[in-house]
Formats: sequence, structure tokens, C-alpha cells
Amino acid sequence: MKLVDRAFGPGRLEAALSQPVYRNDTCEVSLSDVIGLFQDAGMRVFITGGAPRDWLGDQSGKDIDLSVDHPIDEVRRLLRNAYAGIDTVRMCNERFGTLRWGDAVSGGVDINILRSWKDIQNDDMWSTTFISRTDLIEDAQMRDFSVNAFYYDCRDGSLMDPLGCGLADLQAKTLRLITHRRVLDTSFRTTFRILQFLCRGYSAAANVLEHLERYTDHDIQGMGTRIHRWIPNHFGADGEHLQAFRRLIYAHARQPASLDILDSFFD
Repeated sequence: MKLVDRAFGPGRLEAALSQPVYRNDTCEVSLSDVIGLFQDAGMRVFITGGAPRDWLGDQSGKDIDLSVDHPIDEVRRLLRNAYAGIDTVRMCNERFGTLRWGDAVSGGVDINILRSWKDIQNDDMWSTTFISRTDLIEDAQMRDFSVNAFYYDCRDGSLMDPLGCGLADLQAKTLRLITHRRVLDTSFRTTFRILQFLCRGYSAAANVLEHLERYTDHDIQGMGTRIHRWIPNHFGADGEHLQAFRRLIYAHARQPASLDILDSFFD
């Protein structure tokens, strides 16, 4: 387990911890309140993914994701008991162990269990019921890129790079796949995520190019009509990046069935 010996930009962490995730006329709940609630219940809590990556680049992390080592139903029970009368669950996927809690204006917080690719059943990740885990390396292998696999341990204030390549890739702005093969074979969003990050100016490592060659048609056809939700959710009104994404995905699609799916959205 590699520790990242590098400080965040001034005030980045403090600003994130103090930001509200729920607020009304009589109550305000900050990110630090939620983290403290979980830790008092014996949970280990990590700030994961894009926020630590952005802090390392001296940017504000827009969206905060927490990962915990307990089941999501325990998370939901703690929040319900601590904030009785507040209905703030905006999304819950118990099978995948994901909960979005808070209000839309404040932005809320996404809470996920630590997962493992070992749980994937019936060659279909999206119908698998995951159990909460404790191994950060296995959880990192459920993620997409090394630059998205930083873990800030809220207990002792350490920043971890479990696979040992994230910081160097972030500094070089290199996009490197770290996803376990079991995940690549049973989910369909990886090509879309790769192209999204390439549109942001990242350079593809060799295994990213290999994935595009091998999996683009697999991912497009597996995603199917879900592209009508996925693309708007991830690009919104960002016309420049959307046009770059369109050029890239058409350039890598080979099979007529893939082109038909793309045409159903873009034409």
C-alpha cells in the first residue's frame, strides 16, 4: 500500500469537509458531520476518486464520494436515526452498495461500499449483489483509471495510492486502466469513460489503446439504448467535449450494430 507524501493545496481538504451536503431552514449537515457519524459507529471512511485527484492538482473537488467498509443498509440506518424526519435519500442501489444522500442544491454526497470483483455473478456485473469489503486494492480494481484510485483515510489523514501508479500518472496526465479483467468483461462503460477522459486532454497508456481496440464494440452494444442517458449525464451542455467524444467513438466503432446504436443517439 503506497502512501502519497504530498500535501493538498491550501484549504482544499478543509473546504471540502465543511461544505454542506444537506441544508434547510432549521438544519445544516456538513460532510464532516456525516463522516463523524460513520466513524463513531466504527466504520472506516475514505474520500475516494475524483476529489483527491483534483486536490492533488490544486483544484476544488466538485463531487465528494465516500467509501465505507460496512453495508449500505447500515449507512442508511445511521443517517435515518441521526436525522429523523429528514427525507434526503436521493438514490439508493442496495445491490451495488451505493447511496446518494443530501439535497440537490447543496449537492449531497455519494456513499459507496468497498467492493471486490470476486463478487461478480453470472457474467453480469450490473445484476450482481456486492457485499462490503475492506481491501483497498480489490476496490481499486473495480475502478477505471489510476488517477481515480486515490483514497484519503479520514481516520488518520493519510492519502493512499493502492496500486502505486496514480500519482505519477496524474503528474504526466496519463490515462492508465487499472480495472480487473473480470470487470471489463462484465460491464460496458469503460470505453465511454476512456473517451470522456481523452477529451479532457489525457494521453492514453498502452493498455487503454488495447482496450479500445478489443472492447469498443463490446461496450457500445452492451450499453445499447442506455447511451441515451449516459451521454447527457456525463456531458450535459458541454458541446466542445461532446463533439470530440463523438468523433472518437465513431473512429473506434467497427461493427454495423455499434454504428446503429450510435446513430440512434447522434443522428
